[in-house]
Amino acid sequence: MHVRLITRPQVIQLLPMKQAIDLMRRGFAGLARQEVIMPPRTRLLAEHGDLLMKPTYVPGEGISVKLVLTYPDNAAQGLPVVQGLMAIFDDQTGTPLSVMDAGALTAIRTGAGGGLAIDLLARPDCRTLTLIGAGVQARAQLHAAMEVRAIEEVFLYDPVDAAREALELELQIYPVPPKVTAIKEPDEGVVQSDIVITATTSATPTFSGSALRAGTHVNAIGAYQPDRREVDETAMRRAYVVVDGHAAAGVEAGELRIPGIQADADLSEIVTGSCPTRTDDKQITLFKSVGMAVQDAMSAGYVFEQAKLQEIGLMIDFAGVNG
Repeated sequence: MHVRLITRPQVIQLLPMKQAIDLMRRGFAGLARQEVIMPPRTRLLAEHGDLLMKPTYVPGEGISVKLVLTYPDNAAQGLPVVQGLMAIFDDQTGTPLSVMDAGALTAIRTGAGGGLAIDLLARPDCRTLTLIGAGVQARAQLHAAMEVRAIEEVFLYDPVDAAREALELELQIYPVPPKVTAIKEPDEGVVQSDIVITATTSATPTFSGSALRAGTHVNAIGAYQPDRREVDETAMRRAYVVVDGHAAAGVEAGELRIPGIQADADLSEIVTGSCPTRTDDKQITLFKSVGMAVQDAMSAGYVFEQAKLQEIGLMIDFAGVNG
């Protein structure tokens, strides 16, 4: 029994953002067609962080299980905040096929989900963006946004200078990188942006909902617990609210639970056209993400297939190890 071990740099190499966004589109469409078996995720709270376990079965992609741990204090120690492992099994025999880094996979697929939401909900002419946060997920969200909209200026808020500087340096990979303007308060950017992205560990709202101008799209990404929210009630009530999944968001999204708000649609309904996108250029739209296991399964399946084709990854003989 040989299992392919795929490292973090290899996951990044094999899963470009443009491809990841297409995988999200296909995954949410499959979810709408009820082709995906996706039990509710299990969450374990530890003293310094939490563990999420997400099993999924997608026909043609195999059976997968993600174990992802989020430890907010890791940043101060120079460690990744999000770490974990993704395992893939053959759906015919149950044989383990691959184990890969889940930290990079989670960052890319979450960014891609945000990119899909922007592609479906934001105005086509969006050029300015406020990014609240400059960590791994904030950067993934920005890269995804730039895949689907011609972003010319980014208003960037993060209290950590090094994080802002790292993001600015990272944007130099683009032939024409957007202008980056550091702001002292998030509302400074929100009042002049077409798109607002929140990707923080904050437990309380990161900007004022009254600062949103007509036609803005918001991606709220960071909070995934019922007692935490990055977006206030004013913004939620002003917006046409789309979630990644009704059931999960209804339980886990503080943006919905704290003010007692229900989402208008989820991404699978938008992708398949059973619910509308924005109605006009003045409507405020908002995507609230808590993460869906189908996103992991689609991404991991693609990474595994590419790794096989390109002969990337370390093959481990589990039977030999076990004697």
